[in-house]
Amino acid sequence: MAAARLNTVLEHDIWPMTVPNDKVADELTPVFLEMGKAVYICQCLESSLCLLLATMAHEAARGEEGAFQASWDFHSEKTLGNLLKLLREQIEVPKDVDDYLRVGLKNRNEIVHGFLTKNAMRLADPKGRLEVEEELAKLKKEVKRRDVLVNKLLDTLLKKYGLSNEILKRNADRVWDHLNADAPSDPSSTH
Repeated sequence: MAAARLNTVLEHDIWPMTVPNDKVADELTPVFLEMGKAVYICQCLESSLCLLLATMAHEAARGEEGAFQASWDFHSEKTLGNLLKLLREQIEVPKDVDDYLRVGLKNRNEIVHGFLTKNAMRLADPKGRLEVEEELAKLKKEVKRRDVLVNKLLDTLLKKYGLSNEILKRNADRVWDHLNADAPSDPSSTH
């Protein structure tokens, strides 16, 4: 009897709210798109910190084979908070920079840890959806500003190897262009 009631609750009471119908999905698309962008920027910040720490480990090991990869593997399993802690342990981070990075950590956590579920009721209202989307965009920009700072630190190290973020981005663009040269520009054109 209890199992039957649970199935009824799951199928009729909870499930319809968790799987939006087409109209609801269409209304939420801009919010979900902004959420995807925000999560991507959060991942960029984490990757930038991993790259900075791995490059620092490579430097400390005087270019020893495998030092960079071992450091990358180690750091890529850490949380953003732990990455910032490890950075503080390796270099002296001025208090204002540390505070700035902590705000970015707080913003990142706000995005990643339940932002949409905490704002679920606001998402039901058109005005609320717009506000949520705007809040996400602002949080994303704040996290991006911290990524820019970390990349400036990284550029200082990369310069020693004749590299920069700009050079790495240009190379990534070339690879993208090469791999996507024959791809249709409009995904719907393949149907």
